[in-house]
Amino acid sequence: MMVCPFLPAWVPPWFRFFPVYFIVPAGIGAVACGLAALRRARGQQEAIPSRARAGVALGTTAVVLSLAVIVWAIWALNQAYQ
Repeated sequence: MMVCPFLPAWVPPWFRFFPVYFIVPAGIGAVACGLAALRRARGQQEAIPSRARAGVALGTTAVVLSLAVIVWAIWALNQAYQ
């Protein structure tokens, strides 16, 4: 989703930028599903929770990086117009 804006120029803009809007909801979903899987795997000896931890880590990274870029863009635009 994050590399879609870097597609070639001949790709329509709606196709390049539309998936960007799903980064934060997908990250939140990954965190929620990962935490639910960790909770289910807590009492089971044969369960390996590494995939659930990876989902939580990647979801958290997606949400934090997206929000950091948004905050940076707002700050940079405010500095440019002052």
